[in-house]
Parts: sequence; C-alpha cells; structure tokens
Amino acid sequence: MNARLLRFAPFVLPLALTALPATAADIQVVVTDGAGVGFNDPTPATPVGGNTGTTVGAQRLIVFQEAARIWGGLLPSNVSIKVDSSFTSLTCSASTAVLGSAGATTIHADFTNAPVAGTWYNKALADKLAGAPQGSNPNTNAIRARFNSELGKTGCLTGTFFYLGLDNNAGANINLLTVVLHEFGHGLGFQSFTDDSNGKFAGTGTNQFPSIFDRFLFDTTAGKTWDQMATDADRMASATNTGKLVWNGANAATYARAYNAKPRLFVTAPASVAGTYTVGTAGFGLPLSSPGVTAEVVAALPTDVCSTITNATAVAGKIALIDRGTCTFILKAKNVQDAGAVGMIVANNVSGSPIGMGGSDATVAIPSVMVSQSDGALLHGALPGTANIGVDPTQMAGADVSGRLLMYAPSPYESGSSVSHWDTSAFPNLLMEPNINGDLGLTTDATLFAFHDIGWFLGSTNLPTTWVLPSSAHAQGQNNAFYTTGLTVTNVGAGDASLVLKFLGHDQDGTGGAEVSRTVAAGQTVTYADVLGSLFGVSSGFGAIRITADTNNLKIVSQTSTPPPSGIGTFGQAVPALTGNDLVTTAAPKALLSLREDAAFRTNAVIANATDQPAEADFELKSEAGVPLATGWVVLLPYEMRQIGNVIPNLGAPYGTANATLVVSTPTADARIATYAAVIDQKTNDPRTILPVTLGTLGANGNWLLPSSAHAQGANNAFYTTDLTIGNAGTTTATVTLKFLGHDQDGRGGAEVVKTVPANSTVTYTDVLESVFDVSSGFGAILVTSNSASLKVLSQTSTPPPNLVGTFGQSVPAAGAADFVTLAAPRVLVGLREDSAFRTNAVIANATDQPAEVDFELKSEAGVTLATGWVVLLPYEMRQIGNVIPNLGAPYGTANASLVVSTPTAGARIATYAAIIDQTTNDPRTILP
Repeated sequence: MNARLLRFAPFVLPLALTALPATAADIQVVVTDGAGVGFNDPTPATPVGGNTGTTVGAQRLIVFQEAARIWGGLLPSNVSIKVDSSFTSLTCSASTAVLGSAGATTIHADFTNAPVAGTWYNKALADKLAGAPQGSNPNTNAIRARFNSELGKTGCLTGTFFYLGLDNNAGANINLLTVVLHEFGHGLGFQSFTDDSNGKFAGTGTNQFPSIFDRFLFDTTAGKTWDQMATDADRMASATNTGKLVWNGANAATYARAYNAKPRLFVTAPASVAGTYTVGTAGFGLPLSSPGVTAEVVAALPTDVCSTITNATAVAGKIALIDRGTCTFILKAKNVQDAGAVGMIVANNVSGSPIGMGGSDATVAIPSVMVSQSDGALLHGALPGTANIGVDPTQMAGADVSGRLLMYAPSPYESGSSVSHWDTSAFPNLLMEPNINGDLGLTTDATLFAFHDIGWFLGSTNLPTTWVLPSSAHAQGQNNAFYTTGLTVTNVGAGDASLVLKFLGHDQDGTGGAEVSRTVAAGQTVTYADVLGSLFGVSSGFGAIRITADTNNLKIVSQTSTPPPSGIGTFGQAVPALTGNDLVTTAAPKALLSLREDAAFRTNAVIANATDQPAEADFELKSEAGVPLATGWVVLLPYEMRQIGNVIPNLGAPYGTANATLVVSTPTADARIATYAAVIDQKTNDPRTILPVTLGTLGANGNWLLPSSAHAQGANNAFYTTDLTIGNAGTTTATVTLKFLGHDQDGRGGAEVVKTVPANSTVTYTDVLESVFDVSSGFGAILVTSNSASLKVLSQTSTPPPNLVGTFGQSVPAAGAADFVTLAAPRVLVGLREDSAFRTNAVIANATDQPAEVDFELKSEAGVTLATGWVVLLPYEMRQIGNVIPNLGAPYGTANASLVVSTPTAGARIATYAAIIDQTTNDPRTILP
C-alpha cells in the first residue's frame, strides 16, 4: 500500500494592513460539501476512539476540528485562520491513493511587517504577521483542503478506510487525524510555491519572488539556497538532487540533532563482517530504540519464511535472517515471531538500497529491519553471528552531517510530493513526509520547528495564556488537618509578565470571583505563601484559581500542606496549574490512575471548569481489569470547581476497590476541564498527587523511564518502597520489559523482567524492586519498554512516618518521549528551597545507552544565577543529587529557586524531577519539569 499525501499551491495578490497584538491561533473548519456527502454524510456511525459523533459526517468534522485545535494551540495569530474543507474523489487505485491535498489559497509579499522583502508568504502566515486579513477580499479563507472520499471502496485501497477516532489507534486503517494535521501543515506554510515544471518562482514580471519556504531550501552540492541560485534550471536540478537538498533553518536542525536517531543493524560477530549496516525500517512490530535487541543471528528456513518455519528450534531466542520474497512482510514477521525469534533481518532480493517495510499488525511484537542484497549475502555467508537491532542515538537519520534535515528530492521528480516534504529517511518518521506512516503520533514534530524558521513566532514571544489551578485551600480538613496553599510563579521569558489571579471558589459560578493583579519580572520567581489568605483575604475556604497572563513563558505550581497530627513539620503535595493540552476536551478525555478506597487510603477527585460556559463532565470508573465499576456525570457552572470526596464510593463502586482508573470526559463542545486526584492516607492525611494522562497512543515510542524507585532506608529511620502502576489503554495485550538500572552506575547490565499487561487494564507491582527484581536494598531508575505505544506508567513511593502509623509519600510519573530534557528542550524545576524547614533533592536519569552531559543552572527568585554545575551520566545512569542547592554551591537558606536542566549532548534524553522534602517529617512533594 502506498498512501500518498499531496499538496498544491494557488496564486496570490499582495496587500498590507496594520499589525495587532499576537494571540493563540483560532483555526476554523469551513465545510464546503454539499448536502448528504462528505462532512454532511448522514450514515450512522458508532462513536470511536474519543470521537463522539454519531454519523460519518459528524465524525469527520470532529477530526478536522481536533486538528485545528492542535495546530491552533501551537501557533500564534490574532487573525482567524479559516480552512475550506471538503471530501471529494481524488486519484487512487487498489494499491496507491492520494489521501488529501491542501495549500494556501493566496500568497502575499511586501505587506506591513513582512520580515523579508520580495518574498511570498502563505495567507495564514501573512495575516498573522500583518495583524489583519490580506488580499483584495479580506473574507477569502486562508487554506483549501480536500480529502479522498473514495478511500476503502473497491479499487481505492480496497478495504482500507480512514480511521475516525482521536486516539491514534488506527490499526490497519489510516489515521485521518494524522493526515489532516499533515495537510493543514502545508496550508500553514510547509509549502514551496516555485513552479515544479520549470523552476520559476511564483508571480510575474517584477513581482516574481521566492517564497519564505524557498529561502530555507539549501543545495549542499551548489552551496546555495534556492533564492541564491542564478537560474530556474539550477532549482530544477536541485529538486532531484537526492540526499543533497536540506532545510537550512536553525530551529529545525535543533530538532533533528535532538530527536532523529539513526536506525541501524550493528553486527559484533564474527569479526569478518562486524560493523554498522544501513537498514530499512518497518511500520509494524516493536519500535526501534536504544539499546534495542541483541542476540545471535541464524538463518530461518525456508529462507523466505512465507510458510511455517522448519527450523524453529534453532530460531527460538535468536534474530532470524531471512530473504525478501513473494509474501508480505507482516506474514514473514508473524512466522518468525511464532518460531520464537526475538528479531528479524530481511535481506533484499534486488540490488540497491534497502527499503522500508509497510504494513500494520498490532500482534507483531519483534523489531524488523531490511539490509541490502549485497549485505544480506555477506551476512548469510558468516553465520552464526551476533547483532543488535536498534538505533544509534549519536547518529542522525534524515539529516546531513551538519544536522540539517533532508528534503524529499527523488529522481525523477514527483509532482505534488517533491521538495515540500521531509525526506523519507528520517527516523522516527516525520509528519511532513510524503507518505503516511503507521508510527506517527499526534504531534507536529519537526514541522513546528520549521515554522519557527519561516517566521510564525516573530514578535510573538508573549502569547496571552490562561492556566487553571484546580484546587487551593485555606481551610480545615479531616482529622484536625488545616490546609494552606502556596503558589509559585516563575517567569522564564525575557520580558515582564502581567498576571490576573481570580479565585473561583467551589461549588458555585466562579465568574464573580475576586481578582488581583500582579507583575512577575523577567527571570523572576514569586511565591505567594498561603495564597488564599495573603492575596484574596480568605479566612476559610477552598477552590480553583484562574491565572491569566500576557505571556506563555510562565511555570506555575502549587504546594498545599498541613501540619501532621503531632503538629510538627508538614505533610502535603504539589499540584501544577494546567493549561492547553492538559485539559479535558471533547477530543481528549483524561485518565486518573491507581486510585483506591479502603482502610488505608481514600481518593478525592477534583474537576474545574476553565471556561465561562457551563460544561458537562462525565466519569467512568474502571477496575484494574478494565471492567466498568461505575459511571456518573455533573454539569459544572461557569468557572466552577468541585471536589468529589471519596470518589470511588461516591460514584457507587465498592469500598475496598484498589488500582482503579477514573476516565474524565466531556460531551460539551469547547469545554476545557482541569482535573487531578489526591490519593490520601487515612491515618496521616498525607496526599499523593495523581495527574491526568491522555488516553490513546502518542506515537510509536513505547519506552518510558521512571527516574527513581526504592526499596531502601532513608533519613530519620524512613524506609521507602515504590509501587509501579502500568496502564494499557490499547486494544491488545502489551508485552512489557522492566529493566532496573540502579543508580550511579552504567545501567546497561541491569536485571530485566518481562511482563504482560492485558488490553484496557491496569497492573500494579507493589514494592516493585523487591517483588519484581528481588532487590533487598537499593534504589534507582526503571526503564519500561513495550511493543505498545498505549502505556501509561506511574509510581508511588512511600514510607511509614516516625510513629509507624500510616504512610507519607509522593507520586512520580514515568517520563515519555515528550518529557525528556534534550538538546532542543531544556527543562526547569521551580519553587526549590533549602533551609531549616525544607530540603530539595534533584533526580536525573539517562534514558539512552550513550553517555550524556547534563548541565545545571540554579537561579534565585530574582532570576540571578546562584550556581552552575554539570555531570556526565553513564549509559542508563541515574543520579540523585541530594540537597541540590548547597551541593551546587548556593547558600543555605535559599528559597523560591529554579533549577534549569539542559544537555549539550546530541541524541541525549534525560528524565528529571525534584522532591522538596520536609526536614521534620521527611514528606516529599513532587516537582515535575
């Protein structure tokens, strides 16, 4: 199957108008279909994957609206971006299809605030930069998008349809949401307007200009960008200069250096064939990762494995070397897997480079790669051998030696695909490649970085943003507890931030809540101790707080605490303010994991309406086996917060329930609901914060790193143990490998245990180090790898207090692909302190099998650098930096500090968090990056 994505580019009329302040983009889907077809198709449909539509047309529209929401949340514009959208018949056959096409309706040059003179900009970007609609008709919509209405019908990828769910669980079908994200990407600016038939720039006469996209196309052979080339013929030749046409933007190159690890087959024995081999990757099976799979290599029989393998005993536990043949790659992989192999190497049967292997089957759980015909013959002649199938994080896939992403420039030229796409050699696959790939997540990956390059964020460092802190308190609790909340705001931007804080209260319309205004200077951290009492004059109360600011450069976290029954020290929890994709929407239900209600623990759930309109919140409580236990719903008033105390029995589920999952969703269009849960010890009243996770898959990466776990003695006679919870939100059983990495050592030799997690269920490994790894005393990180991208991984670490009655502790989620510190993404830990009341430990863990440098910059609440430092982590090494503030050389007594964690190492992935620990009780609060 060859599912092709197509772009197009109409012409333009320039116009200049006055700029207005930037804000998050409002992208609107404008339906242009006629009655009864496309978006108006009345065919009944069952809701699927978070898509609540009940007709085919309604589900299609919800998918488009979700793509608009995702892009709109990432790009700044104060001009609405309208997308003419329709379903129509596009080119297709039984084996190949154009899935969709999209592009700018008009292009514009030399408008007010145009960053580069004599340069075409797509309408959406020109509107944003000018601050007003461009063109002779300001009502012209910015993008036109068409999608194939024939998909799945006889003769058009027969039987392969668009999947209309929002959870990325397309299986053997094609994920429409991914395709729409791709096509909207073209319309928003990932598009050259140069004529592909003759190399001429768009426009006529003196108005013939390169586009802003063309100015970033660099030919490494010619040593020139397209706008620097002297002739149209030079550009035509460059468009087919395979492997030599690159994107010359610094932001996209930063992405490539940080994220694009190169797939490899690394043969270690025999010495005569040892080395690294170029491979083609598979769209099915275990995603390639580091450290990957290492095993002996043997030949499987018959060599094409199109039938049952006859030497299964020899293949079991090994990597099978096979030949490309007449059957599908999926069938080969299943036959190899059924024989017990742990990986598959396919030798090509034609000359030339190895190719990518298409197909999708969730039951394939082994990694597969293809080598060239000549390399395959070499390996066949040297068996048995030993090899590793994985990625080399020190090498970049889909980029040149300078780290610039390759553009798609095949020879001969492919109209509709060449130039305006990333090259297909990128790994992991990228959204804007010319073909749809099954491993794409719901992410804009390198495209957003390219949009930085072409100007989408010029003049937009400060975007008005709203956060909701779901709960705060100045109030009496159970068992003589009295809870107060401190709110910490760190401004990591270059300009001062103006804030309006609004106390919404609880169980009421929060519209009329009290407001206060504050300013947080650039680089500054401010903590509002007992925020309800100090800012709002609340003598007794609790509820949500809305924070609106003129910038998106804020990091906001709260700490709510109470003295323990002894009155000495504190117990408490940290809760971050939520915004954007943290919130429950119609397209994005959230799950709260590992909830319980029994003699030891109770659970309170919090929901808060982040909008000024009523919103329904729906609940489904599931057992650890995925069985529905109870359902419920409430209608929240505008800006209303509710705490659902003892949520498990409150919804009607039995007392004694443990390891439950609460799914929070909403059917209300445009709703935005903040949620979290507190699992509270019945004896101490100490809470652990359970933050919401997004359901469905977030890409093909099934790897998670839990930065710390313990079965070990702590300070003041504490003994810490960690419970590990793994939720499988997928539809098939997940195979999971747990690897204990230890601490302060090379973790590659750590113990491994393989587990399975059934579909739609949750498994908790109580005291995971002892129960799974038989550790009698130790602590360290745990690497979780899986054949599923639908896992959610969470831990709870706890200890009895000094009187041995009850527990206190903290919840720490595992870090996934989007959470790591990388070359392109430093992280900050805020609100840290070291004094007589609290100490801070910082944890860092290397998620790769290569050494990685980690750099630290500790800043005061005024933004002044207090100390710096660095360490080089061994492969898979975890370190806990106890008392991190004085450890780095900053003074004792420091409070409200922020720690910036970064890395200069290409390919590095660093998990980090901090624990702020009460000096008297040893109770920690989790500070996530």
